[in-house]
Amino acid sequence: MKVILTKALGAVALSLAASAAHAQTGWYGGVSIGQSKIQIDDSSVDVAGATASSVKKDETDTGFKVYAGNRLNRNFALEGGFTDFGKFSATRDVTAPAVGSATATVKSSGFHFDALGILPVGGFDLFAKVGLIYTTTKTDLSTSGALVAVSANGKKSEFDGKYGIGAEYRLPNAMGIRAEWERALNVGDPDKTGEGNIDLISVGLTWRF
Repeated sequence: MKVILTKALGAVALSLAASAAHAQTGWYGGVSIGQSKIQIDDSSVDVAGATASSVKKDETDTGFKVYAGNRLNRNFALEGGFTDFGKFSATRDVTAPAVGSATATVKSSGFHFDALGILPVGGFDLFAKVGLIYTTTKTDLSTSGALVAVSANGKKSEFDGKYGIGAEYRLPNAMGIRAEWERALNVGDPDKTGEGNIDLISVGLTWRF
């Protein structure tokens, strides 16, 4: 029994070593799509003088990203690309003393650069990432109904921190399927556009060059 167990453990170790050695280094690229989510504060659609109102929000959208990277060794890679988080909105419906609505529409996107720590396990690469994203966030504020018909725009470009985790399954022909969760921190400006974290859960394909 002990001999059988020793041989089995040895086979597992050899298999893990072989899959680790199979982890490819060099350049790669990819594209991913998924759901983005932001938390919009009610104050972003405040209406002066309103005594009765309610707020409805659309805090999710379809986000996508394209990226390229260089896997320097089996446990480390550098990666850069562009992410479009999509469009979000919040609307305050006012019923007193006047009737109307105020809507804030938020769009955000940016270029990012990440460092990835990678752990090959079988045919998978598990990874965690940390980096920066240069976001451009734009908020359009408009009113309708009996409220004052004004429109105001706010825009903010800045560097924000980001991090995430994910996994990639290596396919034949130098391809892979990647799934990941990422968060961009404190995107936007509290006074100009509103500020908040934006999450992106995505799946996509990678190609090794």
